[in-house]
Amino acid sequence: MTPLTWTILAMAGVTYGVRLWGLLLPGARLRGYGRRFLDAVPVAVFAALVAGGLPGADAIDGAWRIAAAAVTVVVVARTRGLAAGLLAGLACYLVARALGWA
Repeated sequence: MTPLTWTILAMAGVTYGVRLWGLLLPGARLRGYGRRFLDAVPVAVFAALVAGGLPGADAIDGAWRIAAAAVTVVVVARTRGLAAGLLAGLACYLVARALGWA
């Protein structure tokens, strides 16, 4: 198998392993490392999805996508809210598109 195949299988294993863990232990309280691990999953998945689309179609579009991602990071770091960061980054990019800059 190719390295890409192994990577996809590993990602699927982690993703579905975490889901299965949640289904098998509905009443269990997680502490320490397990809790921190599960708290980081949504942010890690979001980052992985966004990172693939950052380069854009050309250099200018890519620069605005990276700027929108930077706005997202700053807002999430300040507010500790993923939704607020998503909205801020999306707004930044949409304004750049509306003004013809991206």
